[in-house]
Amino acid sequence: MSQIKQLNGVVKTYAWGSHSVLAGNRGAKNSENPEAELWFGDFPNGKLPVLAKILAVAQTLSLQVHPNKSQVSNTPELFSDANHKPEMLVALSEFCALVGIASESQIIEAVTSMNSPSISNFLIPKIKSGNSISDLLEILLGAPDELKLISELISDLQKVANPSDRQSWTLDVANTYPDRLDVLATLLCNFVKLAPGQSIYLPPRTIHAYLNGTGIEVMAASDNVVRGGLTIKPINLKLFLEIADTTAKSLESYLVTQEKVVNGNAWSAPDLKLVELPVSQGSQSHLITNETIAFVWGGKAVLSGVDGESSVTIGGDLGAIIPAGRFEYSGAGSLWLASQG
Repeated sequence: MSQIKQLNGVVKTYAWGSHSVLAGNRGAKNSENPEAELWFGDFPNGKLPVLAKILAVAQTLSLQVHPNKSQVSNTPELFSDANHKPEMLVALSEFCALVGIASESQIIEAVTSMNSPSISNFLIPKIKSGNSISDLLEILLGAPDELKLISELISDLQKVANPSDRQSWTLDVANTYPDRLDVLATLLCNFVKLAPGQSIYLPPRTIHAYLNGTGIEVMAASDNVVRGGLTIKPINLKLFLEIADTTAKSLESYLVTQEKVVNGNAWSAPDLKLVELPVSQGSQSHLITNETIAFVWGGKAVLSGVDGESSVTIGGDLGAIIPAGRFEYSGAGSLWLASQG
């Protein structure tokens, strides 16, 4: 077995991040700036095929899509790198997200659930009259609220005594972007609340937004993203609509089944794999078939080759690259392994 190499994680301080989650994982006090992502990988200058992240989502991310390989190769000048970007996320806490386009009946149900006559009167006739999802997104995303619909939506949602998760989240986003119709576009999407250990897979072209929660994410080594709304950053609606898959798909089609492996759990999707191995003081071993990124949630772990090679300690912002083969591990917390599927 080749040598296990230590890997320095990189903290990304985006406005939607948390002051406590990633700092707490490395045993520190709350951070001065919000910390959103902890990256493990060698992107953009290395050879690892995947990038792993710990996400700490305290505020809603933008409504976005990622291209597939043919879209990148056909128009490379529009993207930051040459790769596609499928993603898989496993929840560490309750984790809410928008995932793909819902069916017409589910969209109408979501609109009706807002208990806002003005919103229903605005959207439902457009949905029933045959407007395509692309048409609706073009009407809504980035559009100024000239009819003052969002202020009425806020007022109507504030009157709900026991709001659902989706109602609460919609109210929060409406308050964040009260002058634009972006929040109405979210009603076209599947809404999911993951429990810890549940997982979703986002193929390229899937419209999505992470809303709140902590999770582990693995993706192809790429940073290609096109934003369509729910952001103060520039959007590219034309490219967003060209890339996006606007066909209706069930929420179940995006869910990933947890599998049992020796001493832990695994989640697999096309080209992507995550494994969680609970760590204890007693040494255990695990066999991997691909070069793998390793990092720890909630503790520290010592990794070593089974033939007594020198060990590497990881935890917090320190991870490792483990070559294919069998390795040993011990310590505390959960050891996460990210690799190609």
